[in-house]
Amino acid sequence: MYYSMDETLGFALLSIVIIGLIISPSISSINADNHEIMSPREQMESGIDAEDVVCKSGLVLMVRSTNGAAACVKSSTSMKLSGAGWGDVIEATMEEKQEEEQMEEENHDKEIVLEEELSMGEQEQMDENSNQTIIQLEEEISAGEEDSLSDESTQEDVFTIGGIDLSMAAPVEGQDDAPITIIEFGDYQCPNCKQWFQKEKPSITSNHILSNTTKLYFVDAPWAGDDSSTAAEASYCADDQGKYMEYHSTLYNNQGGIQDGWANSDSLKQFAIELGLDSEMFDECLDSGKYSDRVSYNKEVATSNGVGGTPHFFIVGPDGIVKQITGPQPSVIFDVEIFKLGY
Repeated sequence: MYYSMDETLGFALLSIVIIGLIISPSISSINADNHEIMSPREQMESGIDAEDVVCKSGLVLMVRSTNGAAACVKSSTSMKLSGAGWGDVIEATMEEKQEEEQMEEENHDKEIVLEEELSMGEQEQMDENSNQTIIQLEEEISAGEEDSLSDESTQEDVFTIGGIDLSMAAPVEGQDDAPITIIEFGDYQCPNCKQWFQKEKPSITSNHILSNTTKLYFVDAPWAGDDSSTAAEASYCADDQGKYMEYHSTLYNNQGGIQDGWANSDSLKQFAIELGLDSEMFDECLDSGKYSDRVSYNKEVATSNGVGGTPHFFIVGPDGIVKQITGPQPSVIFDVEIFKLGY
């Protein structure tokens, strides 16, 4: 059959229009560069076969074998549904899809809430840690201040002459403002200390202490044994009742052998009775070890000043010059040293 040119062109245009009508839904559905991809249902309603439905990136197409429904799902979902009446690639129905999307939405919301709760919990923990750190810092500062105050208090309580700590020494003999100071380190069980006390000290007392040029401090250096320390403690218990010098003299005047019992607790209590002290008060003081720390402190002072034996003396002048005398030296030696200091 012969057609004219015009008829041929007309058939061609008509064919193009028909083809365009057929493929236009597919073109519009896959034009992902300029428009969103329609849902599988919208694509099928527009005339696209289930097998030709286009899914968004990351999703796979599944067609249900029972009713030919199409759906786009994640690969993980398709694997779970592969035995539920779908083809090799399966997705839920639209209702199921909506439920899945709703569940994903809810899970997403829960994740957000959980993250917020975790964040709040972390913040609370951080706040709690911060508060604990602040409290700890405040406690450390407070403790530091207390230590500092304690150190300052200790430094203020330390009393020295010639660099020798006399904070725990026995009561001074003589006037506090006497220009010359004699510091005696002694032991009540020391025979040489007894000798010096009985033979040399009386002259020093009359020539220098009573003339108000010299004062004397006695510091415990209990090297001879435990009874030496106990006797020193007892002397301070007597001092509580105003009888230090009397008790001090009694100890030297009643000295026996080293650790032979003359200075044990019972003997020391008997001395207190003989001096007319309140025995109950004295016994309680001695038995409690009230002055054990004081005696130990003085012993450390002796060691720190190089005292290795007793008696040991330091003579300190008004300008701080210190002269040492070791052993029970005659009183004349003290006279010479005091004279050198201008007195």
